[in-house]
Amino acid sequence: MNYKKSFNFLKKLPSKLNLFYKKKSKSGVKVNNKSKSKKDFDPVTNFDKAFEKYIRSLINKKFPKDSIIGEEFEDKFSSNNLKWSIDPIDGTRAFVIGAPTWSNLISLSYHDQSLLGLANFPELNKYYINDKNKSYVFKNNKRFVLRSSNNDNLKTIKIIGNFHGTLSYEKQHKVIKKFGWSFRLAGFDALNYCLLAEGKVDAVIEANLKPYDILPLIPIIKNSGAIVTNWNNQAAETGGNILATSNRSLHNKILKVLKPFLKND
Repeated sequence: MNYKKSFNFLKKLPSKLNLFYKKKSKSGVKVNNKSKSKKDFDPVTNFDKAFEKYIRSLINKKFPKDSIIGEEFEDKFSSNNLKWSIDPIDGTRAFVIGAPTWSNLISLSYHDQSLLGLANFPELNKYYINDKNKSYVFKNNKRFVLRSSNNDNLKTIKIIGNFHGTLSYEKQHKVIKKFGWSFRLAGFDALNYCLLAEGKVDAVIEANLKPYDILPLIPIIKNSGAIVTNWNNQAAETGGNILATSNRSLHNKILKVLKPFLKND
């Protein structure tokens, strides 16, 4: 795997994606419901599909032999063990209502381990990325190294998360009650994990994530010094119920709290 080539590709993507978004914005947003159930609303927009087509075209041009998985289109498979993941708009609900917290998520995995990730926030004019050793946020044309917090006190930590309808309200209440005032349900999508990597929150607890929701965030989280697994303390690459914490000590403590809910993972 050519780290430098792949990292440089990702680092150049935000400016291209932001320009693409600016041009595309002139056409207006069209929203459809992907859910097969009339009771649920799983929005997809013309922007989701346009972003993914554009990102796929850039990857195919630069890395024609690599696999690609994405939210909106069929997977492309190869045999070289390099796989790109695309979530064209993470936070489509936020995008539809005009909230600025949505992002473009792209990652590169080798042998199913996520090694490079990008979280680009066009409306916030910043992006998060990692290299071999560190994670960064670029904002206002300035680069800042990310470092997670070292707080492991369950009484003073800040926790955010979302159960995405996986747990009943009764079970959600039980989880939240375990942490008291520390836990806040927040629908910031990928930004939840970026705030963790910045040291602004101490833990993120979420449920029912797809691989492309978390793959680009895993290396950004890890290279900030934070920890990310599923609720069973296994690799997070396959998605599911996810726990990300600022340090190992805190991670172990919260895993114990979540243990009674493992049957939901």
